[in-house]
Formats: sequence, C-alpha cells, structure tokens
Amino acid sequence: MLIAYLDEFGHVGPFVSRDHARHNSHPVFGYAGYIIPAKNARYFGAEFLRVKRTLFRTEIEEAKNPAQWERKGAEYFSTGSITKRPEQVRAFTGLVTKLLANGGNLFYYGDEKLRGTVKETRKTSEDYTVDALRETINRICRHAERKGEEVVIFMDDFTEKSRRELVVQMYGHIYERTKSYDEMRLIVEPPLHIDSKVNSSVQFADWVCGLVGRAADYQLIADSTFSWVEEKFAPKITGSFTYESKIRMLGKEPDIHNSEILKDPRILNGTRQVGSIGNLNPQLAAFYEKLRTSPKVTA
Repeated sequence: MLIAYLDEFGHVGPFVSRDHARHNSHPVFGYAGYIIPAKNARYFGAEFLRVKRTLFRTEIEEAKNPAQWERKGAEYFSTGSITKRPEQVRAFTGLVTKLLANGGNLFYYGDEKLRGTVKETRKTSEDYTVDALRETINRICRHAERKGEEVVIFMDDFTEKSRRELVVQMYGHIYERTKSYDEMRLIVEPPLHIDSKVNSSVQFADWVCGLVGRAADYQLIADSTFSWVEEKFAPKITGSFTYESKIRMLGKEPDIHNSEILKDPRILNGTRQVGSIGNLNPQLAAFYEKLRTSPKVTA
C-alpha cells in the first residue's frame, strides 16, 4: 500500500496580477506533497523530524509547545531563508534523496487560475478547490496503478464544515469515476484529514508545497523573484516527481510536467522567455483575455 501526504500550494483566491491592489497572491492553486510505501512511512517521518529538530533547535526549544512547533513551507522557502541559510537547501534535498531511497516520490497537481475577479471569471475558491482535488485524486490513483498498489491519502486539516463538504463531494467523484476507470478502485477512502501540528509527515508535505509554490510562481510570473529554484534545487532533485505531476495551463500550452517545474523558463517561439505564453506573446495574450472574460469559460 502507498500513502500520499498532501497540502495546498499557491492560493485559492482570485489572481489578477502581481501588482494588483488586492488579488496579487499566486496564479496557481493545487495540491502537493509526496507518496511513499506505507511500510516506509514511519521511518521517513522520523527522519524528517530529526532533520527539523536539528535545523531549528533554538526555535523549538524556545517554543511554548515544542512538540507541536512547525516551520511552514512558505517560511522555509522564502528567498531570505534560502539565500542566507544554505543548510536548508542541503537538508531538503537530503530528505528528498531519503524519500527516493525508500521508494517514494514528490507529487504536485495545480491549475493555473483564470486572471480576474470572481465576478469576471465566475470561478470561486470552492470551484478551484474541488477541481484541483478531483484531479489530484485521479493522478494519485493512476500512480498507484502503475505501482500495483492501493493508496490512502492524508491531508492537512480544514475547518470541520469544509472537511465534511469535501469528503461528500470526493466520495461522489470516486464512485462515479470508478465506473469508467479501474484505477479509482485503488483508493481506500477519500482523503483523510490530520492536523499538521501533530504529524511530521504532513509537515514535510507542506515543505514540498512551499517549493512547488515558488517554482510555479517562477514559471508563470515574468518578474518572479524565485529564480533560485532552478539554481539551487533542479540539479539536486530533478527526477524526484511522479510522472503524473502537472500544472495545467489555461488557453495556451505546454502544460508543466513533473521536474519541468524546477527548470529554467521554457524555450518559447525560439527564444528564452520568462513567464507564461499568454502573458508574453501579444496575440496569445489577446486570445487569453478573451477566453478569461467569456461567461462560458470553464476550468
């Protein structure tokens, strides 16, 4: 059996542009983390806990509740932390090496969001959450089929109301999709929720989300400040992601697959450019704007 540990990356709210007064957080929303054989999950969780306690010994010792102290992925992968504390790069890449040695892989799935407000795009936070989680489950089941294993998914906890609503919708999704896709029979239950404060495995999934979120920003935003993703992480962990990992792009191609998310911006139209095609090529940008503002657009 496999266990997938997941958390959210990007931002579930609307995105207009990086310089917009309100909707400026992130152009992608999705789920990321890692998948590991169940027999090795406890060992890897203990290894993560050892590394975390070594890196952040002072902070943990000074915390009111040391057992529940955690470093969030967004903080771990801030530009300041990565440039000033090279030991964090070594620690993370070392953990990925341990993960691979124990039969595991990193994983992500995300959707590029329509640019605009909720009124303009007709896409709510709930829409993005449900769409991304459905496809995340599909792709993890496909990975499980390739491995010949059943799979259980653990995710960081939500509010009780959100958790109940999502569980109901995912039960329905799994049941309906099982009629046409046999791999859906491999998921034991819809995603189960656990508080990251008491589970070190989910905390590492949050670290993976921190890196994937920075990498997606670098791929899609022309003036992204996260160019260090390629320099510091691509040489070390390329090949670590599942075949099924993907960012689905809107109104343009190509999608971003597995370790491509770590690489220098893609070669587009024969020249190296930063950012997504729709934001850079005038004709495609006009097409994308028309697509974005159409009331019939769906994700």
